[in-house]
Amino acid sequence: MTIIPTLLGIFAGICLYVGLLHLLIASGRLKSALHFWFGLTCLLCASYILALIAKYKVTHVEDYINARKLASSLGFLFTSVCVWFVAVYTQFMPVRILLGLNSLYVICFLINQISPTGIQYSYINKLSNITMPWGEPITQPEGTLNYLFGLQLLALTSNVVFAFYACYRQYQRGEKSSALTLGVSLAILVGTAQHDRLVDLGLIKSIYIAEYGFLSLVVIMSLRLTKELMQAVKLREQLIESERLRKIAVELERNRLARDLHDSVSQTLFTVATIAEALPRVWKRNPETAQQGLEELAQLTQGALAEMRNLLVELRPNGLVEKPLGELLQQLTKAIQGRANLQVITTVSGEGDRSLSNEVKLVFYRITQEALNNIIKYAQATQVSVSLDGDSQEMVLRISDNGCGFDSNKIPSDHLGIAIMKERADSIGAIFHLSSYPGEGTEIVLSWSTAINKIGSGE
Repeated sequence: MTIIPTLLGIFAGICLYVGLLHLLIASGRLKSALHFWFGLTCLLCASYILALIAKYKVTHVEDYINARKLASSLGFLFTSVCVWFVAVYTQFMPVRILLGLNSLYVICFLINQISPTGIQYSYINKLSNITMPWGEPITQPEGTLNYLFGLQLLALTSNVVFAFYACYRQYQRGEKSSALTLGVSLAILVGTAQHDRLVDLGLIKSIYIAEYGFLSLVVIMSLRLTKELMQAVKLREQLIESERLRKIAVELERNRLARDLHDSVSQTLFTVATIAEALPRVWKRNPETAQQGLEELAQLTQGALAEMRNLLVELRPNGLVEKPLGELLQQLTKAIQGRANLQVITTVSGEGDRSLSNEVKLVFYRITQEALNNIIKYAQATQVSVSLDGDSQEMVLRISDNGCGFDSNKIPSDHLGIAIMKERADSIGAIFHLSSYPGEGTEIVLSWSTAINKIGSGE
């Protein structure tokens, strides 16, 4: 029966598959260095296990020495690469220390190649067998240990100390789950490797089991890296989607600004140009009418300037939050006067709006903007009143007009302006109230206070 070589062949196949898979992942742009080092670690692990199979099958001392030297050399390469994987995974990479640790294994590798019987034995007398419970014989050497074997133990101990210290640094950095997963897989590997060293020292009579520790490292860390890769891919997709939505939002905002420019400033400037062109001729015939035209021209110009100021403020990232709410509302109403033949009365009382949060200030501004735009489009009003009163604890906004009004219970489903204003008010815990009747105008009242927010939050 050859259960152990068969089992080791399966282990080698698993390590080979995992190694090639992670090298393929490394060809991408996501954590390529990490998956490259882990893939290389897995391939060396597979090579080491295959060398062990050859060592178990030999029957002559010379063949055993060659197989053991090959397995030891591959073990040194595995540990050298594995420590780089640990450094990349934990993001703890003192390059000089890593090169120093690698140099110890380079020396061990050279000694193992030069020595006739490898680094562990200075002389091998014969081969003996350990019989497993199911009757399978496992080859074991009998000989004299090499005093240079202590250098291998020093290299192993140094790399183990570094690996666990890197896990500790990762744990301290807050990546507890990743550090614990790596630490457990390394502990299994180190435990099995120490068992094999005790076998080499003749302290226990057993088969080597380090290959099982290698497999545990490969399987555990492969599952962990796969999970982290899926999370990274998901995060990347979310970032791509977020960037796409940001571009859409920027495009929508550009379109809105372009539309506002066309609806307000462009039309106002066109009207200004028309009046200015006609004024000289009107002045000759009727100076009084021309004087009225000049006054209208001045009003339109001031409205256009106010509208441009509003648009420039909105273009700046912090433009709306830097200015007091009262000043922003006055700019809006001044721009409205220039766009339409409206008498707008603006009243701002109290200085508390200076200490309002940016979110509250922005909601009050947007609702006022939407309400004034609706008045121009639909109300057919001649008078508009905008009043703001309150302090940092309570704020009340009233917007009323003497327009045609409407039945507030019969708002068409495609008119989203009022619904959006209600949603904005709800977002800051404010109370939005609209009253309107046909032929009696419309009034909007927006009330916000810290007391309402505390009640709504259950404080």
